[in-house]
Amino acid sequence: MKLQSHVEEQGYLERPIGQTFFRRIMPLGERKGSPLFILHGGPGSTHETFSEVLSLAQDRDVVVYDQIGCGRSSRIKKKHWTLQTFVNELEDLRRALGYQKIDILGHSWGTMLGAEYLFTYPKNVRAIIHSSPCLDAQAWSEDAQRLIKQLPKAHQAAIARALKTKNYETKAFHEANEAYYDRFVRKFAPKGDKRLHSQKLASVGFNLEGYMTMWGPVEFIATGSLKTFNRAKDLPKTRVPTLFTCGRFDEATPETVEKHARLTPGARFHVFEKSSHLATLEQPLEYVKTMRKFLRRVDRI
Repeated sequence: MKLQSHVEEQGYLERPIGQTFFRRIMPLGERKGSPLFILHGGPGSTHETFSEVLSLAQDRDVVVYDQIGCGRSSRIKKKHWTLQTFVNELEDLRRALGYQKIDILGHSWGTMLGAEYLFTYPKNVRAIIHSSPCLDAQAWSEDAQRLIKQLPKAHQAAIARALKTKNYETKAFHEANEAYYDRFVRKFAPKGDKRLHSQKLASVGFNLEGYMTMWGPVEFIATGSLKTFNRAKDLPKTRVPTLFTCGRFDEATPETVEKHARLTPGARFHVFEKSSHLATLEQPLEYVKTMRKFLRRVDRI
């Protein structure tokens, strides 16, 4: 007989602009670490890609949630698709759940949110993990241009033509776009997993309007409200334990992620060798092991 090791609470945070769906997984035994808040990617995705990471609740509370506008949370008006909306949401959720200091694990867009929260509320964060981060939108776009050059010439031409004409509906572009995702986003992920997303294969609950408003119509370059985002310049100001991770074949390239780690005092850096952008799905056991090792190290400080 398998003994239950944790208990789960599900609920909604009520706010003026709508409800935020959350799950809180709590160990039945002693809590040895700070609560861990997981910030999913997008903008516009859901917490579903982090189901494997919930096992971190062995010795700490783990909170996952669908950011407002996404998944099981309320839909919002276009004017609310701003970075500040999501910083406020995270702070309101922390307060509502009764926590003081928290640990943050952000993935992709979630690292933009995590970094913004950290530098807005530095006293509320004990440690932070930047998983496949985008901390400088311009650097992300420059890396994407280098990665595109690794695709077949026909795909390169289709992408260049789409970016020039702003027509992203051609068959040639869709094929090139899928090739980019297959190589740098979901290279080793289980085929057909509904949690994977691109503009053609979207996860359940993915809000394309949010993605388009904040990021833009394509993954390669930010044209939305996040196009000038840059918290990489503030990384030297970081005063909490920090871990950076990415996949060897990640669109969040190891070169840029390692550079960001070097900018951050005392930061650690880890590459998942058989992953692209979705290490949570591509190497789930190694991913959880790496996160647990870092968090337990922080627990001992």
